[in-house]
Amino acid sequence: MSLTRPDKEYAPTPDLAQRWAGCYIQRYFRRHSALESPNPLALKHAKRWIIVWAALAGIMSGSLIGGAEWWMRQFATDNWEAMNLREQLPYWAGYMAFAGVITVLEIGFLYWNALRGVASVSRLAGLGYRQTVPLEPEIQLTVHGVSRVALEYPSPGSLIYGVDPHAYLRGWKLTLRALLYRLKISLSSFILRLVLRRLLGRLTLRGLLPIFTGPLYAIWNGWIAWRITEEAHLQASGPALVKQLMAALDNSDERTRLLVAQGVGELIMRNQHPHPNLVLLLARLLDSVSAKPHTLEVDWPTALRDYAQLTSSSRQALLNALTQATLLSGNYRGSRKRFLSEVFATCQTPLLKADIIAQQQRLLSEQTL
Repeated sequence: MSLTRPDKEYAPTPDLAQRWAGCYIQRYFRRHSALESPNPLALKHAKRWIIVWAALAGIMSGSLIGGAEWWMRQFATDNWEAMNLREQLPYWAGYMAFAGVITVLEIGFLYWNALRGVASVSRLAGLGYRQTVPLEPEIQLTVHGVSRVALEYPSPGSLIYGVDPHAYLRGWKLTLRALLYRLKISLSSFILRLVLRRLLGRLTLRGLLPIFTGPLYAIWNGWIAWRITEEAHLQASGPALVKQLMAALDNSDERTRLLVAQGVGELIMRNQHPHPNLVLLLARLLDSVSAKPHTLEVDWPTALRDYAQLTSSSRQALLNALTQATLLSGNYRGSRKRFLSEVFATCQTPLLKADIIAQQQRLLSEQTL
């Protein structure tokens, strides 16, 4: 009996928004044939324009919202400062309605720009999809992943082949994280405006609010768009890179591949997120073992003891595989950096930071590990 499809493990029950986003991306794929190899120049150009459009949306919305408040204070009444809160209330109600409409239009455009962007980036990054339906499991997994990236969804908490991504995130921390994620848009907007008022003080009353809100909204939107495009690029490169990684492990014995699977499972828990590339890699590792286990029970202390006892050739194969797996799940920092440092220290092998950084830079520039 074969393993559960990796896309079903990652997204067993996608909600309406995610299904709609996935359909949008699949329609884009049907209209545009897949490339035989990545197109770095076109990819760089596409990323730049996705960021530019997001920034322009921020400039327009920030200027309109800031300008509306400035107009309300300067021209709506003869003496705004002399009015009490009750007298100002009708004006504030109109302003909030106007700001709400502008915000909804901006968010709608940003979602469209992000979905169109991740679809374009996936194609230009060399994702080997077919123009027919249904998509292959690994391609459908990538579609699920980039859809969640475009929608800025939080990490799915379902088990991945028995591995709990939230194993190290329990109780009130998990609840707080979910709450903050749902409030992040409104909180970030509130904090941005609070900081503006703190920095500008009375200058906001002199007409400078539109000048500052536009660029700040543009920077915020541009940064989010940059994050989305980089993550979509990494995920779209995943299937080809996982195939390369598994080919490199062909000569390794089953014990080594199972130990690599233990490391991938631990990495998923350390990241507190089942990155689609790691989900696909874990599926391929379990499928490469003769017993084909359907679940993996991560026992990290035992795995570390086994790492220390590996022969030189097996140890090198394991270190290479886990280094590549770490880079496949994101930038070399934070929990990923600590994970890799622990593995190399256990194997009594020096970890060369410059080499890791060089591999990370090659990862997306050449799609090779």
